[in-house]
This record gives sequence, structure tokens and C-alpha cells, in this order.
Amino acid sequence: MTGRRRIGCAVAIVAWSLLVGSEAGAARRAAAGTITEVPVGVRSHSYLFGLTTGPDGAVWFADLSCTGLGRCAIARLDRSGRVTEYRRGLDAGSVPYTIAAGPDGNLWFTDEGSRPAIGRITPHGHITEFRRGLARGSEPFRITTGPGGDLWFTDQGKRPAIGRITPHGDITEFRRGLPRGSTPFGITATPGELWFTDHGCNGSGRCAVGRIGANGRISELRHGLRAGSQPLGIATGRGGDAWFADSSGAIGHVTSAGRITERTRGLAAGSSPVAIAAGPAGSMWFTDEGVKPAVGRVTPGGSAREFSRGLLASSQPADITLGPDGRMWFSDEGATTALGTVTTGATCTGSCRSVQVHARVTLG
Repeated sequence: MTGRRRIGCAVAIVAWSLLVGSEAGAARRAAAGTITEVPVGVRSHSYLFGLTTGPDGAVWFADLSCTGLGRCAIARLDRSGRVTEYRRGLDAGSVPYTIAAGPDGNLWFTDEGSRPAIGRITPHGHITEFRRGLARGSEPFRITTGPGGDLWFTDQGKRPAIGRITPHGDITEFRRGLPRGSTPFGITATPGELWFTDHGCNGSGRCAVGRIGANGRISELRHGLRAGSQPLGIATGRGGDAWFADSSGAIGHVTSAGRITERTRGLAAGSSPVAIAAGPAGSMWFTDEGVKPAVGRVTPGGSAREFSRGLLASSQPADITLGPDGRMWFSDEGATTALGTVTTGATCTGSCRSVQVHARVTLG
């Protein structure tokens, strides 16, 4: 995941199918770790990254099929299997990267295009982008809902920062407390504060896990990180603790008091976890782009297991989120762009019905 690729434009029109729901009760019987992937592009130019479950019960994702050339989109996969792409409201050259459900019933996304912005899209597809308050050379990356109803994001640009945007679009960025060479990456909210990962070790040797209060005060923690640690994605788990993916081959845990521990047991040799999300029953699920690509699960007690069967050849599982059907959904930025699901073994809640998707999807 580095999530940083810039690739050319191609239009991919493909027929595809994916079980969005489940055969009557099948989700209740499915063992954890059953992976299904469906290609959504026939060329390496097609590219998906961030995804989330919206307040409407649909899976929303960023479509970067034409990165930097003005034909990227925000896309929605509904429970009936229909894919709708939205572009009106995006600037030419827009590059949406990650997306999150906001506290206001809308979806919010980061845009690293020629005119960087934080964007808002309603469940009906109306897009508005906000820029005032971003520094020149900004590169907004991850975004999450924070305490108090605002959204917070990481900015990896020329002046790295942790940013806050209100539901009305007012942006403030905070930098004091970030070291030279900082590269804020993932971000998540716990009940009392926000946690983020700093991948700046590539330039400074000072990778860290940081926290920021509602007042914008930033502090970074390194004690407990393994030598060579490279923290990337981070998410909030049961009890309000944070968990992070360490691409050097570990899963990390941060308590509310700031105690960091990292675990490697259960990960394959050459593993490279990149994104992580909370799943049912207190478990965390993560993607692994390592030597043997996988989607993994770590229990509240720290026991990890990885699953690879069902992944496409040359797969690179990227972002991951809990879907509306009790499964984890993930994007695949490998040789064949795909959307995937993995069963969690949890009881499905709400309507679990069999829906076979047969859609004509235009990416780009």
C-alpha cells in the first residue's frame, strides 16, 4: 500500500459478479477467512484504494483509474450490486485517495490531485470540495471522524500536518510537535483523543505512533516499537485501544495510556501488514502485501492468523473495512485491480440475502 502510485489512464469496461449478501444463513455458517475477489479492471491502469461502509449501507470507494487526468471518481456499490460513479463536483485532475463515513450522514474523502482538497459527498452523490486552510503543497491522505463531530486527516505534503475539518468545511492544520522529516500516515479516533502513525523514518529514522488532542497538541511515542518498525494503517479496537499495521512485519497495539507492544507471531515470514480495521467480536482485520499476500485477523488477545486462499495471482490487498454484511471488504491494488471480501465467522445481523452482482462497470 504505499498508496502513493501515480499511473496512467485507461477505460476498463468489464462484466463482474460478487456475492454482496449471503445465501439464507450462509454468513452464519461460513468459517472465518473465506476470501472472494472479483476483478474490476482488466488492465494494470485500473486502480482502487480507499473504501468504507456508508450510512446508507453501501460500500463506497475511491476510483483512481485515471490518476491525475481528471477522470477519477467516488463510487458506490449498493446492496443490490449496482455500481454508481460520481464525478460532478470534482475538479479536473482530482485524485481521491481515502474515504470515511462522517458524523453528518455524508461521506468525506481526501483529494491529492492538482488542487488538493478535502471532499464531501452526500449519499445521493452531490460533491463539494474544500481547500481554504490547507497549506500550499498539501497532500491529504487518511481521514477519520474524531471526537466532537469534526473530521481529522493526515497531510503528507511539503509542510506535514494533522488537519481538522468541520462538517461546514472549515479547515485547520496542526504541526507543532511533528519532527523534521515527519510523514503522517494513518489516523484513528479513540474516545478521548486521536492516534496517528508517522512513517517519516524513511527520511529521518524516527518512525513513531503519535497522538493529538482536540486542542491540536501533538506528541509522538517510540518506546515499544521494534527496531526498524514502519507503522502504516491504524484503527480503534475494542475498549478504545488503537491497533496498527507495521509493514516491517508486525501488528502493533497501543493502550490509552500510550503503552506500545508489537506482535509477530502468526504472521508469515516476509509479511508486510499495511492497513487494519475493526471487525466483529473485538477482532482486528488487516491486509498484508508481503512475500505471501494475505488478509489477516488478530484477536483481542493478540493472536494472529493469515488467510491467502482465494486471492488473485499477484494480489496486493490494500485498504480494508467492515462491510454492511458482516464481512470485511478490501481493495486490491495488485496486477489485477479487484474488490474482495473475507468472512469473519460472525453472525450476520439485519438482512442477509443472496444478491449476485452482474454489472457493467466503467472505471475511468
